[in-house]
Amino acid sequence: MSIHTPQGLMIRLDVPTSFGLMARLYPDIRPEQILETTENISLMSAALGFVTGLFCFFLQLSPERIGVFTLFAMLAGIYFNASGFIFYPFVQVAAAFKRVYVFFLPTILAIIIGYMLTGWQGVIAYLLTRCVAACVSTIVGMGLAKQSLEKLGVAYTTIDRNFFNAYRYHAIQVGKTMDLELSFQELDEASWREAYLDYVQNNPQELQRFSA
Repeated sequence: MSIHTPQGLMIRLDVPTSFGLMARLYPDIRPEQILETTENISLMSAALGFVTGLFCFFLQLSPERIGVFTLFAMLAGIYFNASGFIFYPFVQVAAAFKRVYVFFLPTILAIIIGYMLTGWQGVIAYLLTRCVAACVSTIVGMGLAKQSLEKLGVAYTTIDRNFFNAYRYHAIQVGKTMDLELSFQELDEASWREAYLDYVQNNPQELQRFSA
């Protein structure tokens, strides 16, 4: 049972649960906005690392400092995702980053710019840092999934948590509750059907990827 974001990220929640949450914010916030924000939050750590790395390259810092600052930025993104503290500027940075996040373009740009300004040492420091951060993110995600399985009986993935964070991010904007627990009434199809139909009518290609 799952739904997908427009770019294909799998959220392992059934339709009643996912749209039950999104229906709370509808029509002020439409489902596609929450799903797109989920994608942005999923890229937040990578976006912060990319921007920080470029900043370090332009300042022509030493490889050690490039590595330290880039790692700090990416770990901050991982921490914010894991803890649920999602800041508006970081989400906007990730949204801008998503526009160029195709065919490894950000990595290619970073390598070219880094080599021109700091040489191979700076590029290697940057790439190694990103690998370390990716490993940390995987370990944290596995740990949190295990924790949620033990406490809640459900192993929520990183994407699932990013969806919850996206919901909370928009709930704050419209003054709605950030509580993720749904009542029986909210889980009933009558409560979320309007939001669901609005989404599939505007995004018919997504219907086949939803499994209730």
